[in-house]
Amino acid sequence: MLARFDHGEQVVPSLTALCETEGISSGWFFLFGAIRGGKMVAGPREATLPPDSVWQEFTDPFEIVVMGSIAAGNGPPSIHLHSSLGRGKEVLTGCIRKEGEVFIVIEAMILEISGVCATRSPDERSGLELLTLE
Repeated sequence: MLARFDHGEQVVPSLTALCETEGISSGWFFLFGAIRGGKMVAGPREATLPPDSVWQEFTDPFEIVVMGSIAAGNGPPSIHLHSSLGRGKEVLTGCIRKEGEVFIVIEAMILEISGVCATRSPDERSGLELLTLE
């Protein structure tokens, strides 16, 4: 499936809503375009479990390249989105969890994976919800 998200839309909620509307509960996606006004997890502070996340905020528009997975969630599909953002010589890489607004346009290619039951389950060791295949 190909899709477009327009200026001012919230990236993660828009992608989640599209997957929900189209009935996509397992898949992989690729996005590119521009984003602004968000924050991302840019690694753990130290190599410990559970991790203490380093949050990186961005306000200006950045070019963005993304890949991620879709899994069934409690309610809407669960999105795990990792991205690299660039603006001039500044580069940010990490996991955008919720915040981030489309700047002009973001194009998406979503590949639905059928015949697989992918969910996210709490992982005691990491404290995160990790992909589980059934």
